[in-house]
Amino acid sequence: MAASSQRPKPRASRAQLTTQFTTVVGMSLTLFMVGMLGMAALFGQWASQKLQQHVHVQVHLQRELSQAQIDGARLAVTADSAVAQASYLDPAAAAAQLEQELGESFVEFLGYVPLPPVIDVVVRPDHAQPASLAQAAARFEVVPGVAEVVWNEGLLQSIHDTLDAWFPALAVVCAVCLLVALALLNNTIRLTVFARRFLIRNMQLVGAKPGMIRRPFIVQGLVLGLGSGLLAFAAMVGTMTLLKAQMGALDPSILGLLAGGLLTLGGVLGAGFSGVAVNRYLHADLSKLH
Repeated sequence: MAASSQRPKPRASRAQLTTQFTTVVGMSLTLFMVGMLGMAALFGQWASQKLQQHVHVQVHLQRELSQAQIDGARLAVTADSAVAQASYLDPAAAAAQLEQELGESFVEFLGYVPLPPVIDVVVRPDHAQPASLAQAAARFEVVPGVAEVVWNEGLLQSIHDTLDAWFPALAVVCAVCLLVALALLNNTIRLTVFARRFLIRNMQLVGAKPGMIRRPFIVQGLVLGLGSGLLAFAAMVGTMTLLKAQMGALDPSILGLLAGGLLTLGGVLGAGFSGVAVNRYLHADLSKLH
């Protein structure tokens, strides 16, 4: 009889489930968009660092130098503060490799090796700027035995100008999208609380304190936010997996940071907006609630 006297626990109505589903979808899309914008910024930073790590300068030497003079020039270039690595390219070996790539023997046709001896310089990332490279090239040119210094100043300057213009534009886009997303998210959560406004009124009528009324809504917002963050993280991992060929292997540390950031942001936004929405009805005139 005791078992029969127990009342079944009330189930969430279809309207409440629909509202919660809409909230999760809205929050997931918001977090996904924020996460993708953040990844775009990180990818741009990564591309900039990769570019700086692969900047080369070719120091052409005079043809009539002896081996001792070539070694001296290479040591002088290597000692420069802008140089990460310097390797000597033998003209005969370079010509043989070029003939293999072209499929034609231009050395046999010309009767001599037309390529000059070259020191291939890999520039340090902190010197991979057009101004720094121009200064380094000027220092290389005065090294004894150097004929000329070759590097693509125009292309490097164009790339840096593009990156410098791209980052502020991306920051503005991120800020606008984030504000729009937060406004939509706030409206969605307010609708969720609005659907249960009479429950808030009834709890007030029976003497429940504001903290007691607010607590279940904040917990629900926290749970919905964490779930939305998890869904957004799964969507981002799927997207990055599809782009793996362009972005390379997924860094576990980046994935951990991304998961923690999305879950934290989702939980904070869900709980915070729920608390703000509930406060609106806690201070509302109960006689005008409809």
